[in-house]
Amino acid sequence: MKKVYTFKKDILFKNNIYEILSIALDKTFSVDGYTIRGEFNISGDYLIKESEQDTFNINIPYLNYIEDVYDVSNITVDIDDFYYDVKDDNRLCVNIDVLVDGLEEKENRDFIEEVEAKGELIEDDDDDDDDDLAFASLDNDRPNHYLDSDNTDAFVTYRVCIVREGDTLESITDKYAVTLDTLKEYNIINEINPGDKLIIPYERD
Repeated sequence: MKKVYTFKKDILFKNNIYEILSIALDKTFSVDGYTIRGEFNISGDYLIKESEQDTFNINIPYLNYIEDVYDVSNITVDIDDFYYDVKDDNRLCVNIDVLVDGLEEKENRDFIEEVEAKGELIEDDDDDDDDDLAFASLDNDRPNHYLDSDNTDAFVTYRVCIVREGDTLESITDKYAVTLDTLKEYNIINEINPGDKLIIPYERD
Protein backbone atom coordinates (compact mmCIF):
# COMPACT_ATOMS: atom_id res chain seq x y z
CA MET A 1 0.00 0.00 0.00
CA LYS A 2 1.25 3.48 -0.87
CA LYS A 3 0.52 6.79 0.80
CA VAL A 4 1.60 10.30 -0.17
CA TYR A 5 2.32 13.03 2.40
CA THR A 6 2.59 16.60 1.08
CA PHE A 7 5.22 18.91 2.56
CA LYS A 8 4.92 22.65 1.92
CA LYS A 9 7.42 25.39 2.68
CA ASP A 10 7.75 29.07 1.77
CA ILE A 11 11.34 30.26 1.35
CA LEU A 12 12.09 33.98 1.47
CA PHE A 13 14.95 35.21 -0.71
CA LYS A 14 17.02 38.26 0.15
CA ASN A 15 16.73 39.39 -3.47
CA ASN A 16 13.80 39.52 -5.81
CA ILE A 17 13.33 36.49 -8.02
CA TYR A 18 13.09 37.60 -11.61
CA GLU A 19 13.25 34.06 -12.98
CA ILE A 20 14.23 30.58 -11.76
CA LEU A 21 16.84 29.26 -14.19
CA SER A 22 17.37 25.85 -12.60
CA ILE A 23 16.28 24.02 -9.48
CA ALA A 24 17.20 20.64 -8.00
CA LEU A 25 15.98 18.66 -5.00
CA ASP A 26 18.12 16.20 -3.03
CA LYS A 27 16.87 14.36 0.00
CA THR A 28 17.91 12.07 2.85
CA PHE A 29 15.49 9.93 4.85
CA SER A 30 15.80 7.67 7.87
CA VAL A 31 13.01 5.56 9.35
CA ASP A 32 12.78 4.79 13.07
CA GLY A 33 9.59 2.88 13.83
CA TYR A 34 6.71 5.16 12.91
CA THR A 35 8.93 8.25 12.61
CA ILE A 36 10.45 9.47 9.35
CA ARG A 37 13.25 12.01 9.67
CA GLY A 38 15.17 13.60 6.87
CA GLU A 39 16.34 16.71 5.12
CA PHE A 40 15.59 18.37 1.81
CA ASN A 41 18.31 20.24 -0.04
CA ILE A 42 16.97 22.66 -2.64
CA SER A 43 19.53 24.36 -4.87
CA GLY A 44 19.64 26.17 -8.16
CA ASP A 45 20.22 29.37 -10.08
CA TYR A 46 17.97 32.36 -10.53
CA LEU A 47 17.95 35.81 -12.07
CA ILE A 48 17.73 38.87 -9.84
CA LYS A 49 17.43 41.03 -12.94
CA GLU A 50 17.47 40.18 -16.61
CA SER A 51 21.26 40.19 -16.66
CA GLU A 52 22.15 39.51 -13.00
CA GLN A 53 22.33 35.91 -11.79
CA ASP A 54 22.72 34.33 -8.37
CA THR A 55 22.59 30.86 -6.79
CA PHE A 56 20.70 29.40 -3.83
CA ASN A 57 21.26 26.38 -1.62
CA ILE A 58 18.75 25.70 1.14
CA ASN A 59 18.48 22.85 3.67
CA ILE A 60 15.07 22.11 5.17
CA PRO A 61 14.56 19.49 7.95
CA TYR A 62 11.73 16.99 7.55
CA LEU A 63 9.80 15.09 10.23
CA ASN A 64 6.73 12.93 9.74
CA TYR A 65 4.84 10.36 11.82
CA ILE A 66 3.09 7.40 10.24
CA GLU A 67 -0.30 6.40 11.66
CA ASP A 68 0.00 3.36 13.94
CA VAL A 69 -2.80 1.53 12.13
CA TYR A 70 -0.11 0.40 9.67
CA ASP A 71 2.66 -2.18 9.81
CA VAL A 72 5.78 -0.19 8.91
CA SER A 73 8.35 -2.99 9.03
CA ASN A 74 8.88 -3.00 5.24
CA ILE A 75 8.30 0.59 4.19
CA THR A 76 10.39 2.63 1.77
CA VAL A 77 10.39 6.42 1.48
CA ASP A 78 11.02 8.47 -1.64
CA ILE A 79 9.98 11.64 -3.48
CA ASP A 80 6.81 11.27 -5.53
CA ASP A 81 6.58 14.81 -6.91
CA PHE A 82 8.20 18.21 -6.54
CA TYR A 83 6.81 21.50 -7.78
CA TYR A 84 7.16 25.17 -6.90
CA ASP A 85 5.85 28.65 -7.50
CA VAL A 86 7.19 32.18 -7.01
CA LYS A 87 5.03 34.66 -5.13
CA ASP A 88 5.47 38.27 -3.97
CA ASP A 89 8.66 38.53 -6.12
CA ASN A 90 10.90 37.05 -3.42
CA ARG A 91 9.04 34.01 -2.02
CA LEU A 92 9.71 30.54 -3.36
CA CYS A 93 6.82 28.23 -2.44
CA VAL A 94 7.84 24.57 -2.67
CA ASN A 95 5.59 21.51 -2.51
CA ILE A 96 7.19 18.11 -1.99
CA ASP A 97 5.10 14.94 -2.15
CA VAL A 98 6.74 12.23 -0.04
CA LEU A 99 5.78 8.69 -1.06
CA VAL A 100 5.71 5.99 1.62
CA ASP A 101 5.44 2.53 0.05
CA GLY A 102 5.07 -0.89 1.67
CA LEU A 103 2.45 0.07 4.24
CA GLU A 104 0.26 -2.79 5.41
CA GLU A 105 -2.88 -2.31 7.46
CA LYS A 106 -2.67 -4.23 10.69
CA GLU A 107 -5.16 -7.03 11.08
CA ASN A 108 -7.88 -6.67 13.70
CA ARG A 109 -6.93 -3.08 14.45
CA ASP A 110 -10.40 -2.63 15.97
CA PHE A 111 -9.16 -4.68 18.93
CA ILE A 112 -6.00 -2.96 20.11
CA GLU A 113 -6.51 -3.91 23.75
CA GLU A 114 -8.15 -6.68 25.76
CA VAL A 115 -7.86 -6.74 29.55
CA GLU A 116 -9.55 -9.13 31.98
CA ALA A 117 -10.53 -7.80 35.39
CA LYS A 118 -11.86 -9.46 38.54
CA GLY A 119 -11.98 -7.11 41.51
CA GLU A 120 -9.12 -4.99 40.14
CA LEU A 121 -7.52 -4.22 36.84
CA ILE A 122 -4.81 -6.74 36.02
CA GLU A 123 -1.52 -5.00 35.32
CA ASP A 124 0.77 -6.04 32.53
CA ASP A 125 3.85 -7.71 34.04
CA ASP A 126 5.99 -7.94 30.90
CA ASP A 127 8.13 -5.27 29.36
CA ASP A 128 5.79 -4.69 26.41
CA ASP A 129 4.12 -1.29 26.75
CA ASP A 130 1.40 -2.10 24.20
CA ASP A 131 -1.05 -3.36 26.82
CA ASP A 132 -0.88 -0.09 28.73
CA LEU A 133 -0.97 2.14 25.68
CA ALA A 134 -4.68 2.05 24.98
CA PHE A 135 -5.66 3.01 28.53
CA ALA A 136 -2.95 5.64 28.86
CA SER A 137 -4.10 7.34 25.68
CA LEU A 138 -7.77 7.53 26.61
CA ASP A 139 -9.17 10.85 27.79
CA ASN A 140 -8.81 11.28 31.55
CA ASP A 141 -12.39 12.50 31.92
CA ARG A 142 -13.94 9.26 30.67
CA PRO A 143 -15.98 7.27 33.23
CA ASN A 144 -14.01 4.71 35.19
CA HIS A 145 -15.84 1.45 34.47
CA TYR A 146 -12.87 -0.86 34.23
CA LEU A 147 -14.22 -2.98 37.09
CA ASP A 148 -17.47 -4.85 37.35
CA SER A 149 -18.06 -4.25 41.07
CA ASP A 150 -21.59 -5.70 41.01
CA ASN A 151 -20.48 -9.06 39.70
CA THR A 152 -17.02 -9.89 40.97
CA ASP A 153 -17.36 -13.52 39.94
CA ALA A 154 -17.48 -12.68 36.26
CA PHE A 155 -14.48 -11.71 34.21
CA VAL A 156 -15.07 -8.52 32.27
CA THR A 157 -12.99 -7.83 29.18
CA TYR A 158 -12.61 -4.37 27.78
CA ARG A 159 -11.81 -3.82 24.15
CA VAL A 160 -10.64 -0.45 22.93
CA CYS A 161 -12.00 0.26 19.46
CA ILE A 162 -10.38 2.84 17.18
CA VAL A 163 -13.03 4.77 15.24
CA ARG A 164 -12.41 4.64 11.50
CA GLU A 165 -13.61 6.80 8.63
CA GLY A 166 -17.29 6.11 7.99
CA ASP A 167 -18.00 4.59 11.40
CA THR A 168 -21.16 5.67 13.21
CA LEU A 169 -22.45 4.94 16.70
CA GLU A 170 -25.05 2.62 15.16
CA SER A 171 -22.49 0.69 13.11
CA ILE A 172 -20.21 0.31 16.15
CA THR A 173 -22.98 -0.90 18.47
CA ASP A 174 -24.13 -3.36 15.80
CA LYS A 175 -20.61 -4.63 15.16
CA TYR A 176 -19.79 -5.25 18.83
CA ALA A 177 -23.31 -6.27 19.89
CA VAL A 178 -23.64 -3.63 22.60
CA THR A 179 -26.41 -1.13 23.24
CA LEU A 180 -25.94 2.59 22.85
CA ASP A 181 -26.73 3.04 26.55
CA THR A 182 -23.94 0.60 27.49
CA LEU A 183 -21.52 2.41 25.18
CA LYS A 184 -22.40 5.73 26.83
CA GLU A 185 -21.84 4.23 30.29
CA TYR A 186 -18.20 3.55 29.42
CA ASN A 187 -17.50 6.57 27.22
CA ILE A 188 -18.30 10.26 27.14
CA ILE A 189 -19.84 10.59 23.69
CA ASN A 190 -20.83 13.90 22.18
CA GLU A 191 -19.68 12.96 18.71
CA ILE A 192 -17.17 10.49 17.27
CA ASN A 193 -14.37 11.20 14.86
CA PRO A 194 -11.81 9.00 13.10
CA GLY A 195 -9.02 8.15 15.55
CA ASP A 196 -11.21 8.33 18.67
CA LYS A 197 -10.94 5.37 21.08
CA LEU A 198 -14.05 3.78 22.57
CA ILE A 199 -14.19 1.27 25.44
CA ILE A 200 -16.25 -1.79 24.49
CA PRO A 201 -17.07 -4.03 27.51
CA TYR A 202 -18.14 -7.65 27.35
CA GLU A 203 -18.17 -10.56 29.79
CA ARG A 204 -16.40 -13.90 29.58
CA ASP A 205 -17.44 -16.99 31.51
